[in-house]
Amino acid sequence: MDKKKLQKLKKLLLNLLAKNPSEFMLVSEADGWLRITDIHKALMEIGGTHLTPKTLLQYFLLYGFNEFETDEKNKFARARVPREGIFSYRPKNPPPILFVPIRPKAFWTIEKQGIGPQGKKWLPLFASRSNALIFGKRFHHSPLVIKILAEMAHLAGTVFYYAGSQLYLVESRIDPAFLKMPRAPASKKDSAPDRRAKDGSVPKKHALEPGKKEKEGALLTGTFMPSIEAVEDFYREKERRARKRAQKTRRKKRKKRR
Repeated sequence: MDKKKLQKLKKLLLNLLAKNPSEFMLVSEADGWLRITDIHKALMEIGGTHLTPKTLLQYFLLYGFNEFETDEKNKFARARVPREGIFSYRPKNPPPILFVPIRPKAFWTIEKQGIGPQGKKWLPLFASRSNALIFGKRFHHSPLVIKILAEMAHLAGTVFYYAGSQLYLVESRIDPAFLKMPRAPASKKDSAPDRRAKDGSVPKKHALEPGKKEKEGALLTGTFMPSIEAVEDFYREKERRARKRAQKTRRKKRKKRR
């Protein structure tokens, strides 16, 4: 990375990890530590498309060690000097309605058993459906959004914590009685077409029907797709060489004139 990109990334990460994590829907499990994969997903939403989780970790280890630190297993990162109180979540009465995104395959389990943090400390809930949908696309391309009767759940004993910027958290499971489920997704059994032949055999996955050609633009096995950063570096080098050739040509012309 050049100096401008490093400086830009540093400002973005300080905003995410040290100033306004809730605005980017980032929640710390403990002491300001955030998963590097979650940080990467938040960066992707605000223009950090040239980064991968691996390059982000390399930044923390090579360039950002003065402002940031990582854990021993390099799975979490945090700001060394975060703004005071940004990860101190306090109990607060919720609005009447909150929203939470889920994976479609979890629909039937949640409908019967309710929803909770699922192995993490906090379950994030959102004051707007649009924010819930944005957050849900971090883990599924087509998430479902559940409407939660938060005020009724609070009166029944569920404790809600305010994390800032219309983001709420719960530690306990919310009962199915306080969930308004969306329309049930089609199950795989109902939606998947039967591809069996008349003799009961299943055709090969990549076999083409007679008379049909492979789709244009389809990627073949082993195809190499360069990253955006690699393409930018290629064209930058190409421009540099073109300038060098132009300078060489100008010098030759000057010599001839003399």
